[in-house]
Amino acid sequence: MILNAGTLITMNDEREVREEVHVVVEDGEIIDIADGYESAEETIDARDEVVIPGLVNCHTHMYALPIRGAPLTASPESFYEALVDIWWEVDEAFTMRDARFSALGSAAEMVEGGVTAFCDNYSGPNTLPGALDAVADGVSQTPIRSMISFETTARHSEAEALEGIDENQRYIQEVEDEYDDITGHYCLHTLFTNTEDVVDECVERAIQDDRPIQIHLEEGLVDVHESIKEYGERPVPALDSMGFFEADVIAAHCVHSTERELEILAENDVKVAHNPYSNINNAVGIADVETMEELDMTIGIGDDGWDPDMFETMRSAVGIHKLKKNDPSGFDMAKALEWATIGSAEVLGMEDRIGSIEVGKRGDFVTLDLGPNPVLPESAPYYVVSAASRADVTRTVIDGKIAYSPDQGISGVDEAELESVGEASAELWDRL
Repeated sequence: MILNAGTLITMNDEREVREEVHVVVEDGEIIDIADGYESAEETIDARDEVVIPGLVNCHTHMYALPIRGAPLTASPESFYEALVDIWWEVDEAFTMRDARFSALGSAAEMVEGGVTAFCDNYSGPNTLPGALDAVADGVSQTPIRSMISFETTARHSEAEALEGIDENQRYIQEVEDEYDDITGHYCLHTLFTNTEDVVDECVERAIQDDRPIQIHLEEGLVDVHESIKEYGERPVPALDSMGFFEADVIAAHCVHSTERELEILAENDVKVAHNPYSNINNAVGIADVETMEELDMTIGIGDDGWDPDMFETMRSAVGIHKLKKNDPSGFDMAKALEWATIGSAEVLGMEDRIGSIEVGKRGDFVTLDLGPNPVLPESAPYYVVSAASRADVTRTVIDGKIAYSPDQGISGVDEAELESVGEASAELWDRL
């Protein structure tokens, strides 16, 4: 397959932007990038478009999809109340059918919006065991790459938490091989919803299976307060004392992490999934990404299940970090695109395969029609972040094959199945 690109934003180490080039993909792998246009039996014509690497959503919750538009009466006044009054009610109402259809619907939306890989954390304690089979079945209807897990919580009991850990290990050891690109990992909801024994068990299993653990870390102040109450110190040093960072850890949020805590995370090579839109929506605060960057931490970006448009998530990052500094030039807009591509790929340990357009990587691309204005190499990444949306996606390409286009829809997805996503959501609303 040959892709002809008018403007190619590579996101390679030099953050190179090239004009009027072609990319050659063979067996799903990029084997050449050269000047000029070429043709082949399979040619994608993006000569009048901007081509970027496939977007990578490094932290999401697909089970959030059915709640959009739901007639909920809860009016939480804190992050903890939102968990108790909304999310914990939702996840306990979930059925296997909900798990499958929310995964199908979310994966389809991501592909339509230019996302070619994601990392999900599912929570539905009443669907154990077998929950991840349902999630994987839904995702597998689309061509997207994914990492999935069950979100472990001991908010009811340690026994329930261990069932969640068992589910992750069962999927990794017994089910994962049935799918080409749907791998398993481990997830702890938070420190305050788990115990030291659960943390120890999760670390042991993750190291045994050589998989990362994703955790919501200091998203809300409740995490900090409960840690001080239970362990006499903030979450990061408490987890460090437990040996948590002996595992490969992806920390989502880190909104309330202090400079010393960030230093501990950096010393342990913990990677950060930044979720700016979610942090705005939950009114929890703004993560200190400036200190993270000074410490050379790896940062990616996720939607936390809130916004199917990763371009809006990028713009949210730009907005909050400018506003925090009260400086319209206080944040490099191109940084958001970096986080959404190669940064998120590094967070997920996939940077050798995806996240940039380079020889040797997989042929994952997004083609964008940005309208009539000229696209200049020096400003192209800024143009994408400031102006693009999922509506501008003309193709999502995975492994050199068109996974989505507006006229053809999503490869492999049955439209009748997508209609069932909404039906399942309405039934969930009735149960809630």
